[in-house]
Amino acid sequence: MIDTSPSTATTRQNITLCSTISEASGEDPAGSAWSLQRIMLIELPLPWAYNSLRSRHAPDGLEKLVHDVYDNLEEPWGMIGIAPDAAYSPEGTSRIIDLQQGDGIASAYRRASYLVPSDDVVDYLRLLSFEPDHPTIIAARQSDDQITREFFVCTHGAIDACCATIGYPIYKLLRTMADQTDTPTRVWRCTHFGGHRFAATALEAPHGRYWGHLKADMLSALVHRSAPVRDLRRHYRGWAALPNALWQIAEAELFSTVGWEWADGTITGIHGDVTPEQGGLLTVSFTHPNIETATVEIDINPVGSVTTMDASSSGEYRDAPQYRASILSRQPPGCLTHCARKTATNAS
Repeated sequence: MIDTSPSTATTRQNITLCSTISEASGEDPAGSAWSLQRIMLIELPLPWAYNSLRSRHAPDGLEKLVHDVYDNLEEPWGMIGIAPDAAYSPEGTSRIIDLQQGDGIASAYRRASYLVPSDDVVDYLRLLSFEPDHPTIIAARQSDDQITREFFVCTHGAIDACCATIGYPIYKLLRTMADQTDTPTRVWRCTHFGGHRFAATALEAPHGRYWGHLKADMLSALVHRSAPVRDLRRHYRGWAALPNALWQIAEAELFSTVGWEWADGTITGIHGDVTPEQGGLLTVSFTHPNIETATVEIDINPVGSVTTMDASSSGEYRDAPQYRASILSRQPPGCLTHCARKTATNAS
């Protein structure tokens, strides 16, 4: 058994955790989300090797399949392993969770969930990737209300110590909360999806948003959405639907300004020349259940840098540029206020 308490792990391995450095520096996690149009999460038995596809209990053929998918599918695609949980998947079965972005430059994700025989998981993954309408896949699909929230917390300590030392205790707290809350919630531990310097870090489904530097005292607010998004802004890494880090920073400002109701909208266009060196002006067009069309101008302004560390094992520090996003105009006036009104979707 490995003792993953912060003091013991840090002392025993004589390392400085990159998440500790990042948080102490005040680094803003916005703009760090792994951007993908499709995210597949599959149950992958522990323990996980550095390369999770070569883990001791990884099914035969999984690594080859993943490479085949990367080579043959045009859409940005990624796979994340999740630890089996007996409460979520009956014995002898494995769950596959498929998050796919809809049409548009940055539309919401839809979640599809499948229960398949554990011995045949690679065969099902191949069908799901290349023949999604195959009768075998359709028969394995589970009903999904798109309301139940799932949090996938990285605990992949073989990639970085902070994901075990900091990520695992947060996973345990969230997992306990999931069994006790009235808000429909599932919590999984998962393999690496980038940004371990923001541990504890989690992907939230079905929305496809990433959170970081999670703390015990803010988990309830995140799960129940009982605090304004503005209060959780420093924990928000960004939305997977957006491929540009500066776009993610602009979206973070819109999310924190509107609140949780922002998740019901669809971004239909992003225009403007922005660079990491100079920033720039972005024009964001969107639709929302509360408003037909709207446009917002957002200024992205560089505000210096902080010292951070990408990996606990490297011991190497670097400067990370920081930005401030400011909303300059809104058309029609008051559009963001209208978005913040409760809709039938989020009221449920």
